[in-house]
Amino acid sequence: MIAAVCPALGASEVLAAQACYHPVTMDGLPLIGCLPGVNGAFVATGHRAWGMLNGPATGEAMAELIVDGAAATVDITPFDPARLPAFKA
Repeated sequence: MIAAVCPALGASEVLAAQACYHPVTMDGLPLIGCLPGVNGAFVATGHRAWGMLNGPATGEAMAELIVDGAAATVDITPFDPARLPAFKA
């Protein structure tokens, strides 16, 4: 496909390949909120490939949560990290 856009680059040797890992939870919903059992710790992860699209809303909600104690602009209750069992290594 790249050869159609840039023939010189399309003819280049591939030196390395990389795959990205998208963080995802057991239920497929992100974790956004206070981290249970760790006072003052917050988390915003698990958006999978939707992080780029949901990042601005998540960032605003996290800022409100940290500064004001609650997210007012976006309802983050479905994404509460406490909804999942604690990770055990």
